[in-house]
Amino acid sequence: MTAEFTPLDRSSAAAQAMRQIQEMIVDGRLAAGQRLPAERELSEMLQISRPTLRETIRSLVSLNILESRHGSGTYVAALDTKTLLEPLQFVMSLSVRTVDELFEARLLIEPALAALAAARADAAQVAVMRAVLDNPDRVATDVALHRLVADAAGNAVLAALLQTLSTLGQASRALTATRPGMLRRTAAEHRAIVDAIDRRDPDAARAAMTEHLERVAAEARRTMA
Repeated sequence: MTAEFTPLDRSSAAAQAMRQIQEMIVDGRLAAGQRLPAERELSEMLQISRPTLRETIRSLVSLNILESRHGSGTYVAALDTKTLLEPLQFVMSLSVRTVDELFEARLLIEPALAALAAARADAAQVAVMRAVLDNPDRVATDVALHRLVADAAGNAVLAALLQTLSTLGQASRALTATRPGMLRRTAAEHRAIVDAIDRRDPDAARAAMTEHLERVAAEARRTMA
């Protein structure tokens, strides 16, 4: 079986490569136990540098999504991404405690990602963020914007951690979206985050993301009370 990889934009290429490989595992284009192409071939397929590819592979190995076999190559782990996440999804079944823990984790990671994005995002990445803000589907906008901020931060490991948290937080997103005025306030907070990134103001981006997450966490607690 030959898997076809899509060339990537060089900006935040490691995070994009991680996402593409994970998606290919989930949809069956890469099978458990399958060997990835050799480093030179795979870097050419993705059109990224070999050091960037090595960073991607190391991150996926650390997440137990890929296995590195000395002298043999890199292989898809025996468990696919969905199976790997099932124990975490079980642990994170909604309760006040687990929602608190989810947002505690997000508050440790996402304000830092927003600050990094303000320092590193290019004009094209900011333009994509602004375009996403115009999507009338506010829940989809929320998921997409947080991912775009993580990509713009340029740290594949943190982006992968956020992707896991996003998967675990799908139920809480659906829950808080029903709160009166929630979507309007969220839209304003999203715009404040993007504005701070656009101004290249890491402190303001960190503060805007923190304010947003703290309010959403409070709404989630009230919804479950």
